[in-house]
Amino acid sequence: MSQALKIHHALGDIIVTPSGDVNPARLKKMIRSTLDQYMTEDRVPAKTVHAEAKQRYGDQYRTPGYYLRVYRQRAELTQAELAEQAGIRQHHLSEMEHNKRPLGKANAKKLAAILDCDYRKLL
Repeated sequence: MSQALKIHHALGDIIVTPSGDVNPARLKKMIRSTLDQYMTEDRVPAKTVHAEAKQRYGDQYRTPGYYLRVYRQRAELTQAELAEQAGIRQHHLSEMEHNKRPLGKANAKKLAAILDCDYRKLL
Protein backbone atom coordinates (compact mmCIF):
# COMPACT_ATOMS: atom_id res chain seq x y z
CA MET A 1 0.00 0.00 0.00
CA SER A 2 1.28 3.45 -0.94
CA GLN A 3 2.03 6.03 1.67
CA ALA A 4 0.02 9.26 1.80
CA LEU A 5 1.66 12.22 0.08
CA LYS A 6 1.35 15.66 1.64
CA ILE A 7 1.42 18.58 -0.77
CA HIS A 8 1.57 22.17 0.43
CA HIS A 9 0.28 24.80 -1.99
CA ALA A 10 -1.00 28.36 -1.81
CA LEU A 11 -4.51 27.10 -2.62
CA GLY A 12 -4.41 24.64 0.26
CA ASP A 13 -2.81 21.54 1.67
CA ILE A 14 -3.57 18.28 -0.07
CA ILE A 15 -3.14 14.72 1.11
CA VAL A 16 -3.16 12.08 -1.61
CA THR A 17 -2.91 8.33 -1.19
CA PRO A 18 -1.87 6.96 -4.58
CA SER A 19 -3.07 3.56 -5.66
CA GLY A 20 -0.61 1.23 -7.28
CA ASP A 21 3.00 1.89 -8.18
CA VAL A 22 3.37 5.66 -8.57
CA ASN A 23 6.45 7.86 -8.57
CA PRO A 24 5.70 10.15 -5.59
CA ALA A 25 7.95 13.00 -6.74
CA ARG A 26 6.41 13.00 -10.22
CA LEU A 27 2.86 12.91 -8.82
CA LYS A 28 3.58 15.84 -6.48
CA LYS A 29 5.09 17.84 -9.36
CA MET A 30 2.06 17.15 -11.57
CA ILE A 31 -0.43 18.20 -8.88
CA ARG A 32 1.51 21.38 -8.05
CA SER A 33 1.73 22.26 -11.75
CA THR A 34 -2.03 21.83 -12.17
CA LEU A 35 -2.74 24.00 -9.13
CA ASP A 36 -0.31 26.64 -10.41
CA GLN A 37 -2.12 26.72 -13.76
CA TYR A 38 -5.40 27.28 -11.97
CA MET A 39 -3.94 30.24 -10.06
CA THR A 40 -2.63 31.88 -13.24
CA GLU A 41 -5.88 31.33 -15.17
CA ASP A 42 -6.91 34.42 -17.10
CA ARG A 43 -9.87 36.20 -15.61
CA VAL A 44 -12.18 38.07 -17.98
CA PRO A 45 -14.43 40.78 -16.58
CA ALA A 46 -18.17 40.19 -17.03
CA LYS A 47 -18.42 43.58 -18.76
CA THR A 48 -16.09 42.32 -21.52
CA VAL A 49 -18.01 39.06 -21.92
CA HIS A 50 -21.33 40.91 -22.21
CA ALA A 51 -19.91 43.41 -24.71
CA GLU A 52 -18.59 40.59 -26.93
CA ALA A 53 -21.87 38.66 -26.69
CA LYS A 54 -23.88 41.79 -27.51
CA GLN A 55 -21.67 42.37 -30.56
CA ARG A 56 -22.04 38.75 -31.67
CA TYR A 57 -25.79 38.37 -31.12
CA GLY A 58 -26.91 41.97 -31.69
CA ASP A 59 -30.57 42.59 -30.94
CA GLN A 60 -31.09 38.90 -30.13
CA TYR A 61 -28.82 39.13 -27.07
CA ARG A 62 -30.61 38.54 -23.76
CA THR A 63 -33.95 37.86 -25.39
CA PRO A 64 -36.16 34.88 -24.48
CA GLY A 65 -34.98 33.06 -27.62
CA TYR A 66 -31.35 33.72 -26.73
CA TYR A 67 -31.82 32.25 -23.25
CA LEU A 68 -33.75 29.29 -24.63
CA ARG A 69 -30.85 28.45 -26.96
CA VAL A 70 -28.23 28.96 -24.22
CA TYR A 71 -30.07 26.73 -21.74
CA ARG A 72 -30.73 24.09 -24.42
CA GLN A 73 -27.05 24.01 -25.36
CA ARG A 74 -26.04 23.87 -21.68
CA ALA A 75 -28.28 20.81 -21.32
CA GLU A 76 -26.55 19.33 -24.39
CA LEU A 77 -29.85 18.82 -26.21
CA THR A 78 -30.60 19.31 -29.88
CA GLN A 79 -33.71 21.20 -30.88
CA ALA A 80 -35.29 17.92 -31.95
CA GLU A 81 -34.55 16.26 -28.60
CA LEU A 82 -35.89 19.19 -26.58
CA ALA A 83 -38.96 19.47 -28.78
CA GLU A 84 -39.73 15.78 -28.33
CA GLN A 85 -39.33 15.95 -24.55
CA ALA A 86 -41.52 19.07 -24.34
CA GLY A 87 -44.13 17.87 -26.82
CA ILE A 88 -43.50 20.84 -29.12
CA ARG A 89 -42.81 20.71 -32.85
CA GLN A 90 -39.11 21.23 -33.61
CA HIS A 91 -39.98 23.92 -36.16
CA HIS A 92 -41.86 25.87 -33.47
CA LEU A 93 -38.92 25.54 -31.07
CA SER A 94 -36.63 26.93 -33.77
CA GLU A 95 -38.95 29.89 -34.24
CA MET A 96 -38.96 30.45 -30.48
CA GLU A 97 -35.15 30.48 -30.38
CA HIS A 98 -35.12 33.03 -33.21
CA ASN A 99 -37.76 35.19 -31.44
CA LYS A 100 -40.21 34.69 -34.29
CA ARG A 101 -42.76 32.93 -32.05
CA PRO A 102 -43.56 33.76 -28.41
CA LEU A 103 -43.08 30.92 -25.95
CA GLY A 104 -46.09 31.61 -23.76
CA LYS A 105 -46.16 30.93 -20.05
CA ALA A 106 -47.21 27.27 -20.31
CA ASN A 107 -44.43 26.39 -22.78
CA ALA A 108 -41.91 28.46 -20.81
CA LYS A 109 -42.70 26.48 -17.65
CA LYS A 110 -42.56 23.17 -19.51
CA LEU A 111 -39.22 23.99 -21.17
CA ALA A 112 -37.73 25.46 -17.98
CA ALA A 113 -38.52 22.26 -16.10
CA ILE A 114 -36.65 20.23 -18.72
CA LEU A 115 -33.75 22.72 -18.96
CA ASP A 116 -33.51 23.28 -15.19
CA CYS A 117 -33.82 27.06 -15.34
CA ASP A 118 -36.17 29.84 -14.22
CA TYR A 119 -39.14 29.99 -16.61
CA ARG A 120 -39.24 33.80 -16.33
CA LYS A 121 -36.00 34.03 -18.35
CA LEU A 122 -37.93 32.51 -21.26
CA LEU A 123 -40.72 35.11 -21.24
